[in-house]
Amino acid sequence: MSKTLRRKRHWLSKVQECAVSWGSGCRLDPELLRGGAERREFPYLGAHLSEPSPAASSSSGGAPGSVLLSGKAPAPGDVLLEVNGTPVSSLTHRDTLAVIRHFREPVRLKTVRPGQCLLRAAKACFE
Repeated sequence: MSKTLRRKRHWLSKVQECAVSWGSGCRLDPELLRGGAERREFPYLGAHLSEPSPAASSSSGGAPGSVLLSGKAPAPGDVLLEVNGTPVSSLTHRDTLAVIRHFREPVRLKTVRPGQCLLRAAKACFE
């Protein structure tokens, strides 16, 4: 009897892209990002990105915190791969925040949900 081979999807097929803005008067919240090379982890999101609301956009002060402009909202724990095309997977927490702050808004983030395959790759990368 032959076993049916089941093709697994490559993790690159699960990459999500979104555009994020922090509003005119707001700054990037450092709690949005966690992990980093100094902790032997990939940078990952630590907070939810809020959806834009009509009331927030009509107010003069702008909404506090990060606001998702387009794309699928990443969940807390999603690994940050790129910021506006710049790879950040091997950077420290501080350097990743500096890369995000360097670009004008809106910032395009590429993220992926962590899985067993990605966790094994992270351990091998930092050993």
